[in-house]
Amino acid sequence: MSAAATPSRRFGHLDVFAVIAGLSFLVARFLPVLALPYTCPARGLFGLPCATCGMTHAFVGLAHGDLLAALQASPFGALLAAGAWGFALLDLSLLALGRPFPPVPAGALRLATAAGVVALLLNWAWLLSRS
Repeated sequence: MSAAATPSRRFGHLDVFAVIAGLSFLVARFLPVLALPYTCPARGLFGLPCATCGMTHAFVGLAHGDLLAALQASPFGALLAAGAWGFALLDLSLLALGRPFPPVPAGALRLATAAGVVALLLNWAWLLSRS
């Protein structure tokens, strides 16, 4: 055994999120989730969409290759689906190669969180303008 042996990569939190993201693609692509009898509680109670209304439709549309339907259902949902599935591919590829996920600076995480909140609020405003 070599003294300079590299440690093996362990399955961690990011990998769990990548698996969940990958499963969300499989569910959106192969299960009839839009056939389930479900109404958004906010839309049912108040007649107005919530901030995440249309995301299931966006995930399903994108999983079926219909970008326009995904964007019409929820622009943020389409962006979230694409980002989640891209992350899943990247992370699972790195896992298969035994390479670590590159560290993300704390400032970048704060910026991404703020951008996500702003995008969600803009999405909600867009949904409200269409209702």
